[in-house]
Amino acid sequence: MQIYQNTKIASNKSLYISGQTPSKDGVTPQSIEAQTEVVLEKISAALQEHHLTVEDLVKITIYITDVSYLPGLRSKLAEFVGESKPTSTLVVVAGLIDPDFKVEIDGIAAF
Repeated sequence: MQIYQNTKIASNKSLYISGQTPSKDGVTPQSIEAQTEVVLEKISAALQEHHLTVEDLVKITIYITDVSYLPGLRSKLAEFVGESKPTSTLVVVAGLIDPDFKVEIDGIAAF
């Protein structure tokens, strides 16, 4: 299942979204699917704040702490990006700022 594309032409203005973490209201869910949902909700809110949608995302960078999380992450990401398929980089890291965090995602939108 391909949920990204190798290239995507961007227009003149850009929105850079900082790395979004899976903690909401001081609570971090345990499953990778739930953590990914929280992160994607935050990205969606950042886009909406600027009157943008997931269709405007041209690049995302995903950081996960274990490659075994990939199937759960991909299922949630596929639902989120739909047909828009932004370019994507996946990095497996030794850890994130909080040891309970399994995923962090940042993004770039163009409009």
